[in-house]
Amino acid sequence: MALIRCPIHKIPYNEENPRGCPACAAEKEGTEESSIMRELARMSRTARRAAEAVAPTPPVEEALPPPETEAPAAEEAAPIFEEAPAGVLDILRERRALAVGAVVVVGLAAALFWWTRPNFVAQPDPPAVSGDVRPLPIETDAPISMVFGLLGVQSPHPAPEDASLARYSYGDDIVVDALNEIVYAVTIAVPNRSWHGLQVGMPERNAAGTLALLGTPQDTTGRVQAAPSVVRGFTVYPSLDERPLRVLRAEVRPPNGCFDVLVDLQPRTVGLLLEDGQRYAVAGRGDTAPDWVVTRIRIVNRAILGPYAEEIAC
Repeated sequence: MALIRCPIHKIPYNEENPRGCPACAAEKEGTEESSIMRELARMSRTARRAAEAVAPTPPVEEALPPPETEAPAAEEAAPIFEEAPAGVLDILRERRALAVGAVVVVGLAAALFWWTRPNFVAQPDPPAVSGDVRPLPIETDAPISMVFGLLGVQSPHPAPEDASLARYSYGDDIVVDALNEIVYAVTIAVPNRSWHGLQVGMPERNAAGTLALLGTPQDTTGRVQAAPSVVRGFTVYPSLDERPLRVLRAEVRPPNGCFDVLVDLQPRTVGLLLEDGQRYAVAGRGDTAPDWVVTRIRIVNRAILGPYAEEIAC
């Protein structure tokens, strides 16, 4: 099939077409100009398709459609996409409302927990040892001047237990009571000082073993043993002062001396629980057994009469 071009109208047509040039044929037949133009366009498309059919296949890079040919596809897809936002927006609004609601619920739960949570303050008693543990070489029946040489000179003030005793305080945890300038009692409540191996904070078993080197330990009860309670999952006592108290006592008599050693044992606490204006002493979490430790050591002179003993022992 060969194409030839009309010398008058310059359009290609099939030489086998019995009508010849369509434009010429239309003029002959008296076709209107608009009909001629439509016929020319149709014939031009037919000729272009025929030419493309017989043309060699171009390379892959050239066969790729130019970017502008993708525009119609996008334009055709646009109406489909324009129909989606109504449903999509409803879903997004629902999810956003759920997300905001979840955030509000979590925030309220966090605020409620913050206001109702137990306020625990870590404050162990006896406190942990800071620095080296130094021995306190003070014995009863020694002159008060020896104490001044070891610990420093302090001004005396009357002891609350008995005004006849002159009290010398070296901080709140080391107290020396003197009677007529003779050491009557020494009280230690600080963990970084020891006396004959006894130390505040040591477990009951170790304290009993150390005390046995001085005399036979005797277990006495300072007050009624109060059972702990459980508050918000903590094992607590009403306060530090209201913890149960046990006292181990050893009597030292001549020729080794004349004094009594009293070791206070109380449950170790790990902190304070502030709840509804109450300050509980926390022994641990859950229903834990008390961990009895030394909280105070007192050495009392039994060679002279004083308020910590009923009579002279030797």
